[in-house]
Amino acid sequence: QPRQNAARADPAESDRSAVPAAAPAPAPAPATASAAPAVPSPARVVQPPAPVVPEDELSAQPGDKEAMTAAKLQSLRVNLLRIATRLGQSPRNTVVAQVIYRLELAEQLKSGKKQPAAPAGRGSTSSFDRAVALAEQKEKNQGADSDLGFTCTILLLGKSGTGKSSTINSLLGENTAAADAFRAETKKVRMVEHKMHGMTLRLIDTPGLQPSSSDISYNSKIMADAKRFTRRHKPDIVVYFDRMDQPARVDLADLPLLKTITATFGASVWFNAIVVLTHGSSAPPDGQNGQPISYEMYFAQRSHVVQQIIRQAAGDMRLMNPVALAENHPMCRTNRAGERVLPNGQVWMPQLLLLCFASKILTEANSLLNLQEQNAKAAKAAAQQQKVPPLPFLLSNLITSRKPFKLVGDDDDEYDDASDIILGAPSPYDVPKDQQEEMLPPKQVAVPAPDPQLPPSFDGESVGHRYRFLEPTSQWMVRPIVEAHGWDHESGIEGFSVDKGFVVFNKHPGNMSGQLTKDKKDSNVGFEGGVSVHHTKKLVTTAGVDVQTVGKQLAYTARGETRWKFCAVNKIAAGLSASLVGGALALGTKLENRWKVTPGAKLVVSAGAVSANKDVAYGGNCEAILRHSDDPGNPNSSTVGMSFMNWRGDVALGGNAMSSITLGRDTQLTARANLNSRGAGQLTLRATTNERLQLASLGLVPLLAALIGRIRGA
Repeated sequence: QPRQNAARADPAESDRSAVPAAAPAPAPAPATASAAPAVPSPARVVQPPAPVVPEDELSAQPGDKEAMTAAKLQSLRVNLLRIATRLGQSPRNTVVAQVIYRLELAEQLKSGKKQPAAPAGRGSTSSFDRAVALAEQKEKNQGADSDLGFTCTILLLGKSGTGKSSTINSLLGENTAAADAFRAETKKVRMVEHKMHGMTLRLIDTPGLQPSSSDISYNSKIMADAKRFTRRHKPDIVVYFDRMDQPARVDLADLPLLKTITATFGASVWFNAIVVLTHGSSAPPDGQNGQPISYEMYFAQRSHVVQQIIRQAAGDMRLMNPVALAENHPMCRTNRAGERVLPNGQVWMPQLLLLCFASKILTEANSLLNLQEQNAKAAKAAAQQQKVPPLPFLLSNLITSRKPFKLVGDDDDEYDDASDIILGAPSPYDVPKDQQEEMLPPKQVAVPAPDPQLPPSFDGESVGHRYRFLEPTSQWMVRPIVEAHGWDHESGIEGFSVDKGFVVFNKHPGNMSGQLTKDKKDSNVGFEGGVSVHHTKKLVTTAGVDVQTVGKQLAYTARGETRWKFCAVNKIAAGLSASLVGGALALGTKLENRWKVTPGAKLVVSAGAVSANKDVAYGGNCEAILRHSDDPGNPNSSTVGMSFMNWRGDVALGGNAMSSITLGRDTQLTARANLNSRGAGQLTLRATTNERLQLASLGLVPLLAALIGRIRGA
C-alpha cells in the first residue's frame, strides 16, 4: 500500500524505482521467467505506455530508412539483453553496458547529430531502460527457451596444448572433442554445432599450431586449410587461445606463429578477435620482492604481454582485443550450481559466451550502419593529411649543386676560352685548340689499393691483409665503408659502396652509385644515378633518380635540370624534381647561378621550393669557393656558405665554413664550423698525417690536461 501511494503521488519517481525492479539479476537462466511476476503490478500500471509496447516501437515505414535502422538497432539491443538474461547475467553487466553504449554512439555517428537530451519531467526514460523493459516483456510472452534466431560462428585458433578442445567440451557440456594433456588430438579443421538457450553456436575447431620457427611450413598448411574451410562457413569472430601460466620469455617465440595467421587471413582477422587464457586457476608467480603477486595483477600482466605480441604481428599498435579466462580442469572450484569458478570469484563460461555473442552483435551493427566503410574512408583521408613528407630534407637535396657528367678525354669546359680574361691577365687557356698539344688519357694500370685505416680488432695485430686487392679493369668499383669512430674491438666495416660509370649510345655519359650501411640498430640505403645529354657545348641536361632512407621509409626522387652557359663566366641552371615518400608526392623546382669571380674563386647561388599536400617549403643557399692553388692535384680550398629555409612560418638561418691547409709534406689540417639561428653549432678540427709518431703524440694532450687538473685540485 505505501508503494502504491508513492506511485500515485509521483509517477516519475515510480518509473525510476520500477526499472531496477523490472530487471533483477537472477542466478540461473531458467529462474528468469519465474522471477518476473514477483515485480509488484501497481508499479507497472503507472509506468508510461511507450516502453511496454514493443510491436509499435519496432514498426517503421518501409520508406523511412532512418526509422528502419533505428528499429533494427533496438532489436539488437533487445536480443543482447535477452541473451544476457538467459546466461544468468544482469542487464547491468559491464559487457552489456559497453555494447549498448557503443550501439548508441554508432547510431549518433551515423545520423551525424547528437542524441537529444531526455526532457526533464514526467514519463522520461532512456533508451537503455526501454530496451530492458522490452526484453523483459518478450521473455515473459515468448518464454525463456524460445528461439531467438541468433547464430554465432566462432573460429578457434591457438597453439597445440592450450586447451581448445577442452574448452569446447566445457562450453557444450559433453565430450564433443577429444582432448589429451600430452598430445594434440585435433587432426583436421571441423565444425561443431550446438543449440543452447534458444541460440545456435557453431565452433570451427582447428589443429594446434607449433610455436617453433622450424614449423612455419606446417603452420602455413594448417592455416591454408582453415582459410578454405572459412570460405564455406564464414566466422563471425575469432578466438585465439593461449595459456595463463606460460612464462613471459616464451611469448616472443609466438611471433612467427601469429605472423603466419596474419599473413593467411590478413590483419583484419584481429579486429574481431577475443583472446582466451586457459589454465585460469594457475597460481600467480612471485614478484620482485619474493612475495606472490595478486591474481588481478597477474592477469593484467599476461593480458598486456599477449596483446603486445598480437599488435606486433598485425602491425597495428592501436589494437585492443578483449581478454577472457577459462579453466577446464576437473578439480576446478565450483559454486552451488556446479559452475566452475575462477580464483577471482568469476564464473567464466557465461562470461565467455556473453563476450562472444556481444562481439557478434557489434559486428551486425557495424554492417547495418556501414561504419567500417566510413571509418576506412575517414582513416584514409586522415592518413593522407598526416602523410607530409620531410620537405626541408627534400629541399636541401634539391638545391644541392651537381656537375653534369662528361666523357673521358673531354675538355673541362667549366669556364673555357675567356674564363681567365676577366682580370685582363694572360692565361694558358688562350691558346687555340688547334694549336694545343694532344693530351692522351693515361692508361689504366692495376695497382694495389691502399689499406683502409681500421680500428683495433681481436682478429690480430694486422688485419689489413683482408682488404688488400688489385684495382680491376672493370667499370664496377666496390669499396667497404669504414667507420673509424665505431664500437671498439670491431672491424669498423659498416657497409659497402658500389660505383659504375657508363655511356649511353656512345655519347651520353652517366654514372650510378649506391651504398648500404648497417649497424647494430639501423640500416640505410642510398642510390644515385644520372645521365647527361650535351645538346651543345653550352647547353646540357642532366636527369637522374635518387633513393634514400628517410627515417623508416624510403624516399624515391626523380630529378632533372638544364644548365646553360650564357657567357664566359656565368652559368644558370633550372631544374624540377618529384619525390615519393610514404605514399605522399612532393614536387619541387629550383634555380641556380654559378659565377666565376676570379680564376680560383667561384660563387654559387641557388634557390628552390618543394610542395606537398598544400604545404610548401622554400629556401636558398649562397656559397663561395676559393681554391688555394691552381694545381689540380692540390685539394686545399676554403668554402664559406649561408643558407635559409622557411617551412610553415618557421625561418631557419645557417652558416658554415670549411678550410683545409697542408702542413709540411705529410700532414693536412681541416677545420669545419657551422652555426644556425637556433643557437646550435659545431666546430671540428681534423688532422691527417702519415707520420704515426706525430699522430700518437696528440694523445698526450688530454693526458697532460688531466694531470695538470689533478695537480691543481680541479
